[in-house]
Amino acid sequence: MKVTAARPDGDHAARADRPPTYDHYLRLPELLRLQQPVSDEPDELHFIVVHQAMELWFRLLLHDLRALVGLLDDSRLTDCCTRLRRINDTMGVLLTQLRSLRALPPAGFHAFRGRLAGASGLQSAQFRELEVTSGLRHEAYLRTVRAVHGGALPAPVAAALRHRSVAEAHQDAARREGLTGWPELYLPQRAGSPLYLLSELLLDYDESWLRWRTEHVALVRRVIGGATRGTGGTSITYLERTLGHRFFPYLWESRDHLPGAVQDAHRADHPPLEPPTGCPARHEGDNRA
Repeated sequence: MKVTAARPDGDHAARADRPPTYDHYLRLPELLRLQQPVSDEPDELHFIVVHQAMELWFRLLLHDLRALVGLLDDSRLTDCCTRLRRINDTMGVLLTQLRSLRALPPAGFHAFRGRLAGASGLQSAQFRELEVTSGLRHEAYLRTVRAVHGGALPAPVAAALRHRSVAEAHQDAARREGLTGWPELYLPQRAGSPLYLLSELLLDYDESWLRWRTEHVALVRRVIGGATRGTGGTSITYLERTLGHRFFPYLWESRDHLPGAVQDAHRADHPPLEPPTGCPARHEGDNRA
């Protein structure tokens, strides 16, 4: 197969006589032309780069989450753990990038914020696709997404709903492993099993999004305050309500039932001692031989 190298001017004519360079392979000339500030405010470039980079990381997350569903369906639980470690590393990068916006001076942000008009992160179709692919699919959530996008789900989100989520594939894999209830996963006989390790990594992923949303709320309060509405028209209370979103609520709720499950398992392993049979009980004062 011949390699087609992109020229700096965007021409993709085949150059079989020359291997691709770093710039050509990564399409850097085109990529670096995509940062187009709408103001002369120097801090706007930071804002654009962070959000464009997050969308690229979203793309990688979607790629890995779709692969994860396939691995779960094939019951390749060890491979799932390997994939999830990369997913969780990516979440760490996303959180760090979001935190970098804390260095954005409020006055600098307000200098170009008005030019964003109604452009808002709420409109990110990839972000919604990530949530749906992970497992967030209840009707109240979908109504909100429709409202943000003019009454209809974005095409990628609607397409994602036609496929199984990570949460659905995970629950099916657990049933194939013989799990009868999620508290059972945390009993000693399951400790260290591939299903246990996989489930804890999924919980880490879910917790990473909780941390991301928490950081987002704090960032909004830090930069524009709690009374100013976002460019998409939402209030801070909307963002605070999203802190309740969970992709794998059954893993969190299993902790509530764990004490009872542990006690039941202990009683099953250590039944009460029965008194010996065939020997009459001796009563106090009974001196008969």
